[in-house]
Amino acid sequence: MKYTKPVLVVHGGAGDWSKRDHEKGLTEIKKALERGYEEFKKGSAIEAVVEAIAYMEDSGVFDAGIGSVKNAEGEVEMDAGIMHGNSWKVGAVASVKAKNPIKEALKVMLDGRHVLLVGERGEKSITKFIGNNGGDTVGAVALDEQGNLVAGTSTGGISGKLPGRVGDSPIPGAGYYATPRVAVSSTGIGEIILRILPAKEVDMLVSMGFSIEDSVRAIVNKITELFGKGNVGLIGIDYKGYATAYYNTVGMARGVKDKNIVRVFVFEGEI
Repeated sequence: MKYTKPVLVVHGGAGDWSKRDHEKGLTEIKKALERGYEEFKKGSAIEAVVEAIAYMEDSGVFDAGIGSVKNAEGEVEMDAGIMHGNSWKVGAVASVKAKNPIKEALKVMLDGRHVLLVGERGEKSITKFIGNNGGDTVGAVALDEQGNLVAGTSTGGISGKLPGRVGDSPIPGAGYYATPRVAVSSTGIGEIILRILPAKEVDMLVSMGFSIEDSVRAIVNKITELFGKGNVGLIGIDYKGYATAYYNTVGMARGVKDKNIVRVFVFEGEI
């Protein structure tokens, strides 16, 4: 569906939301949209994406920020990445314990010397981790009045992972990707997403003339054919304001907001 600029789309992870508090998920997705959308008044798509993701990191409802799962040694290691499509600038962090990994990723992008930094960075996270409540990776994509396209993703990874494991979330083309054409954020099983690079493939299809809706659906279907169901979800927006979401799991917390419309879903519903 086409929306009026500026537009913000967010997700709180794809998975079996029938076993989770999906009403709480809906509430927090709506709040993240509202918080992020406020940033358009004084900033760009960058600020909208970062603020929406930071809100979800702080909510404790999703596998990001204080809601992050613990690794095999009982520690939290988080990953995040952000990309500004119009300038091709990228920033990412992995295996961090910072309060808001997405803000640390933004610092890397704004500094400009590197794309991905690993290990301790920034203010250490809060001592109280809520831990695994069945949530999943969070992400956001945005299109602002000036036509800037931005994508970002943040996660605590998978429960019981080996220390030092890095998933798809900080890797451009995998967990997120933005170009002058599209912005995409992924969620699901990182080891599968890293093999396919779905966010990059969506951009490739759009560059060939396919719609963002058909492109996102085609890549999710491709992953389903290769690896079965229950492993991936994507949100995306293009430079014209067309936004979409598709997944092969039981549900995906997701929502979209423009000047006139707010839509949030976990199960059935088109954004």
